[in-house]
Parts: sequence; structure tokens; C-alpha cells
Amino acid sequence: MSATELKDMAEQLNQANAGLKEFKETQVKRVEKLEQDLNDLYAQKGRPQGGDVESKAYQGDPQLKDFFSKGTIPMESKELSVANDGQNVTVRSQWSDRIFNLIRESSPVRQVANVMQTNSNELEVLIDRGEANSDWVGELDARTKTTVDYLTRQKIPVFEHYSNPEVTLQMLEDEQFDTETWLQMKIRNRFTRQESAAFIAGDGVGKPRGLLDYGTTPEADFTWGADPDLYSIGATYTGVDGGLAASDPADALMDLVDSLKAPYLAGAGWMMTRAFRNLVRKIKDADGRYLFQQSLQIGLPDSFLGYPIYLAEDLEAPAADTVGCYFGSFGEAYTIVDRVGITVQRDAITKPGWVKYYTRRRVGGALTNPEAVKALVLGTEPV
Repeated sequence: MSATELKDMAEQLNQANAGLKEFKETQVKRVEKLEQDLNDLYAQKGRPQGGDVESKAYQGDPQLKDFFSKGTIPMESKELSVANDGQNVTVRSQWSDRIFNLIRESSPVRQVANVMQTNSNELEVLIDRGEANSDWVGELDARTKTTVDYLTRQKIPVFEHYSNPEVTLQMLEDEQFDTETWLQMKIRNRFTRQESAAFIAGDGVGKPRGLLDYGTTPEADFTWGADPDLYSIGATYTGVDGGLAASDPADALMDLVDSLKAPYLAGAGWMMTRAFRNLVRKIKDADGRYLFQQSLQIGLPDSFLGYPIYLAEDLEAPAADTVGCYFGSFGEAYTIVDRVGITVQRDAITKPGWVKYYTRRRVGGALTNPEAVKALVLGTEPV
């Protein structure tokens, strides 16, 4: 066979190989298109959501679905993450916002307190307890030096708050199970219960310091001291152990309102349990009219003496020498500090057959202005 014939044969083989490669690529694309169509049809018929192709929890966020069902870390982490430390921990702003909103709707203290954020393990707030001294002076009189009180600082540390729910692999494999909604419900319930309890009764050890932990002092003896650890809340006493006076029960509550300085009254409100609200709502004036005003609009709180009532079931049950309620401007009195971000860590290794979602956030809280809130103590004022 001549060199020319060999050359022609080689060209024919190259053409045949090119044609075969093109045919293969075409067939691969057709198979991929067929698989996609089948998957779309399966998704459309297999999920009981009124014809929705995709679960509402994952609409517009397919990377979220892959993360919860398969543990796949998104390729574009900047769109979904605040920080990623390379240890399979992703801080997701979208999920954080959803959980934060649910907590805010359920936690009475968070609704009315001053909420701040920090990027550190504590937040320093400035406290202004004094004012510059001044005096009257004649035209030709000497002007002596006057004194001024400087600002002081109060540190509010943040503490870790976590939840660690578990999901079976079978649940994750079930296309009809909405994993994200279930986890949000679980974390909302746990965070809400612990957060609400800490803002009311926390002792400041490993958790925020709550209002009850500061104790009370008779209003006549109340002073706003310089040491935040020694803060105390001014109190009015009912004179009856565990309840209100049988005659003129509203007097103690009116005294409590008047013990608060006028600048705080504009944003003031009540914080009490349902049990104590039940006592308050039965109080009538001299003409037999109830002083308690039931809210007629969903979302608006009830009111008493013209101020809104916020229910906080973590307060003490009415008993001798307990705090029946607080009254004040809680946005001025109590400060909540949120550490930015919620972290979610997926663990599918340590417990076979289960997937753990270790979720954590960091939060702190403290009384920052003790004169902006007052307490009603169900008992007799100490001598």
C-alpha cells in the first residue's frame, strides 16, 4: 500500500472518529435532558403542595435544600455566609433573620428592651448619671469653677445559647418532610423559653442577668449607684402578703406609676404574669368601672391606667414578698446584646443514622438604667 493510500485511510479514520465523538456528545445531552425532564415530572407529582414544584421552604434557595438534605456547602459562600472558618461552619444571614423574628414575636422582654449588637464577647455601654453644676451669678461677680460628673462604662458580656436537634436520615430522604421548618420550630421554642427566662430571672452566671436578680429596695431609699453589679430596683409595697389590698387596691399601683420620673412615662408599660393580670383586671373605680382596658385589636396589648401590659410568665407567681409586676420604660432600663450571626454545623458522622444540626448564638442582657423601672412588691415594706 502506497504512502498516499495510507494517508487517505488515516484521514478517513480521523473523520470517522470526529463523527463518532459528535454523535456521542449529542446522545449524552439527550440523555441528560431526559433525566431532567423525568426529575421535574417526579418533583411535580410527588410533593403534596398544591402543584408547587418545590417546597416553599426552599423556593429561591436550592443551596439551602442541598445543605439540609445532603450537607453540601454552597459554592458561592459569600452570598449565604457572614463568615466561614473552614470547619464546615456556615453563618447564614437568611436563616438568622427568620429565627430572630420568631424570637422577637414571642419574648416579651425583647419586644420592649433596648436591643444592641456587638462583634465581640462583650459590649460596653456609656452611663450618664450626673450633670454639670451651675449657679446664678451677678454681672460683676466672680465666676468660680464648677464641677461635672463624667460618663461611666458598663460591660455587658454575651453568653452562648445553643440548640442541637437531631433528624433521622429517613426523614431527610422523605421528600414530603420539610426539614427546615421543623428545625426552625424546634430552635424557636428552645431559644424563646431560655431567653425569656434569662432576661427575667437569669443570675448572670453563664447566662444574661435578669431583672429579678437585681432585687428591690424601698423607693425612699433608692439611689442609682456607680457600680452596675450593685444595682437595685426601687419598689412600692402593697402592704398585703401575696396580693393587693382589699379596699382601694389600685392605690398601690397608682403610687407605683407616680414613683417613675416623668421623662420615662412616655414609653412606659407594665410587665406581669397572667395570674397577676387576673387580679388587676378586676379593679374598679368608685363608680364601678373597670380600670383595666381590654384590647379590641389583634396585636395591641391590653392596658391599665393608660399603659400597655406585657405578659411575662417567667416572673414569680404572686406570693408573699414577691414582685407582682414591673412598671417602667424597659427600652431605657434593660439592654439586650446580640452577638452577630447564628452558626449552623451539620454532623452526620458521630451518630449513625442521624444528622445533628448544632445551632448556636450568643446573647447577653443587663439592667443599664435602674431608675427607669419600678417594682411592685406583694408584701409589707421592711423597716
